[in-house]
Amino acid sequence: MRPFCTGERCVKVFTGHSHNFEKNLLHCAWSPDGAMVAAGSSDRNVYVWDAESRKIVYKLPGHLGSVNDVDFHSIEPIILSAGSDKQIYLGEFEP
Repeated sequence: MRPFCTGERCVKVFTGHSHNFEKNLLHCAWSPDGAMVAAGSSDRNVYVWDAESRKIVYKLPGHLGSVNDVDFHSIEPIILSAGSDKQIYLGEFEP
C-alpha cells in the first residue's frame, strides 16, 4: 500500500496464505532491504514472497496453530514467527 497517495493505493497482491474461522489478525513484515515480504497464515505456516515477482520463496512450517505475527531480523537472515500455539520460533533462511 502507498500511504497518502491519490488514486489507486493497491500496488501488489500477495497470495497463498489463508484465514480460518478464528479470523485472527495476521501481521506481515517487509525484509530490511525490501526484497521480501512475510506473513503468517492460519494453515500454521509462514509465507515469504519475493517482493518483485510476488512468488512464494519460502513456506516455513512448525507452528501448531495460526501464525499471527512475523518479523525479519534487521541484519541477519533470520525470521521470527509467533503463533496461537503460544510458541515463538526463529528460522534462518538463505538471503
